[in-house]
Amino acid sequence: MNIIDFIWNDVMIGPIMNGLIIIAHTFGDNYGVAIILFTLLVRIITYPLTLRQLRVTRSMQEMQPRMQEIQKKYKDPKRRQEELMKVYRETGFNPLGCLWPLLVQMPIWIALYQVLRRTLGDTPEQLLRLSSDLYDWSYITSAIPINRDFLFFDLGSSSIEQSLPLAILVGVTAYIQQKVSTARMGPRDERSESMNRTMLWMMPFMFGFFTLQVPAGLGLYWLVTSVFTIITSWYYYFYRQGLTWSWKWLLSSEPLPAPAAAAAAAGGGTVAVSANAAGEAADAGGEESAADSGEKSPDQRPQRRSSAARRRRQRRRRASRR
Repeated sequence: MNIIDFIWNDVMIGPIMNGLIIIAHTFGDNYGVAIILFTLLVRIITYPLTLRQLRVTRSMQEMQPRMQEIQKKYKDPKRRQEELMKVYRETGFNPLGCLWPLLVQMPIWIALYQVLRRTLGDTPEQLLRLSSDLYDWSYITSAIPINRDFLFFDLGSSSIEQSLPLAILVGVTAYIQQKVSTARMGPRDERSESMNRTMLWMMPFMFGFFTLQVPAGLGLYWLVTSVFTIITSWYYYFYRQGLTWSWKWLLSSEPLPAPAAAAAAAGGGTVAVSANAAGEAADAGGEESAADSGEKSPDQRPQRRSSAARRRRQRRRRASRR
């Protein structure tokens, strides 16, 4: 046995398979609950990578004005790339930071697919092979055969009748996940806007189609993953910034407006954004106190400085004439 087979079978598939059976047997032989809890465990373990991805996406959103300025200013692609790399170094932005959660998830998807094929088999040959993969623990062997049903899904089936409702749910949650994760509060260029629109519709169709081709248990894993990602993205992009979304915005292809614009449009029902009332009240109070004390506002100070400079120039010209 080579090292790759050892890692794949004994480090990946074996622990996942036996762990799912233990969880299912603990919760009333419910394999669907075991998949849900396993998904949440994986997402919690990989949450630091997810948080890093959210921060990278957030920093990319904040760099959009500078990137647009560079694209307008430099027509030479080589010079433009050099300036973009300079901005990346200044801000500490790493474009590969968004790929780590996906790279970690891919082996888990493949391993879970193999586990479902082995554990939820219904032929004598599959059950015989399963017995050779299980740990020699009475708690695990007593859970065989495994109950394949969860709600109205057959977790081991990939038929359209069983997988179509699940595929629709996976597609809808994947759309919401993509919409929330790519919500921008800065301006976007035409190319990035077109790419985001394409990804917004391509990802749900892709995951929905994949759900029809694999066992329903893997589709349940994708569904729970999407729900978890929606919650974390909502907390990071919306809740922490005092923003909310409306269904009208969620079903549109429009980006998330800036907080000021969203607050102005809240009366029209497009998207509601909660304003920072305390900050505005403090600013208003500062402006009123400045007006009462007869001080100039910041916008008037440059005019006062320019008037003083004009008077000095006039005095110098009079002195030179004398």
